[in-house]
Amino acid sequence: MEKKTNNKKYTYYEIKVSIRDTHPPVWRRLQIPEGITFHELNAIIQLAFDWCGYHLYNFEVGATLNGEGISIELPGSEDDWSYCEVKNAKKEKIDKYFKKYKKMEYIYDFGDNWVHDITIEKIIETDIKLIKPICIKAKMANLPEDCGGPWGYEELLEILADKKHEEYKAMKDWVNNGYTDWYDDREYVNIEEINKRLEKYKEHAEFLYITH
Repeated sequence: MEKKTNNKKYTYYEIKVSIRDTHPPVWRRLQIPEGITFHELNAIIQLAFDWCGYHLYNFEVGATLNGEGISIELPGSEDDWSYCEVKNAKKEKIDKYFKKYKKMEYIYDFGDNWVHDITIEKIIETDIKLIKPICIKAKMANLPEDCGGPWGYEELLEILADKKHEEYKAMKDWVNNGYTDWYDDREYVNIEEINKRLEKYKEHAEFLYITH
């Protein structure tokens, strides 16, 4: 994961990524290399939470609601009515933003609207270069894709907790077709597995760019 160097200082970032409106909170603490693009950061977050990656995304930096902020996304995914400056996630690098801002948002799947709050907790200078991202801590299992966002997820849990619910069988079948491990143990997180996925973040970033 790390490479020793001679008398040269390098930077890496320690960030916490939390999925908003999840109870208990679902989050990952990550160490990520300097010099990566926002599209590569998207791939890192996707791998950390095991999202499928087939929906659009953007990063919102600064006060985007009043038009002063920046939306960082893939080219062609913005709308004509975009209310803030738009940057290309494939070209824009994280460094100047991570050094200027303490927080930003990452939104995945504009239908389900999974909002991830990113907190830049530490900027670390070292003579050891971080060459791969690392997950150092995680809470709660991955979430089911296409369940309707945080509120749909809560509704899904309520249905699955009541075997007499009229939608129980349909939702149980839906879960069993792809999320059995998730429902068996919602608190289980395999950090070693996450880190194995993260080793291929560059390849995953290329794959996600092609699929969009």
